[in-house]
Amino acid sequence: MIYRNPFKRLYNASAYSIAGLIHALKNEQAFRYEAAVFCGLCLALCIAPLPVMKRLFLAGMWVIVMALELVNSAVEKAFDLIDEGFRPEIKAGKDMLSASIFIMICFNILLWAVTALYGAQA
Repeated sequence: MIYRNPFKRLYNASAYSIAGLIHALKNEQAFRYEAAVFCGLCLALCIAPLPVMKRLFLAGMWVIVMALELVNSAVEKAFDLIDEGFRPEIKAGKDMLSASIFIMICFNILLWAVTALYGAQA
């Protein structure tokens, strides 16, 4: 479909993105957990004595976790269309996607710990 009006395209793309977020919040437990953590982190950042850019950086790093979770969920759904039974190749793919989220969560824990210890100095 070719859009002659770029604003219509932007509107449609935004609507699809919002529909994806709503779907993830309704159907993906891990995404709901990560969204809840994000809300808690944002509350903590509101009271933290940190520069605005550091607050944005810390929040943004958790947003990456959530974005990876969306990618993970989407690819897992595609894998399930290929074969819902056990296949070692599909399991490996799902495990690697999960590992990408795990790495980002570990990095976030380290980042928040260093920030808590050193505050605005770090």
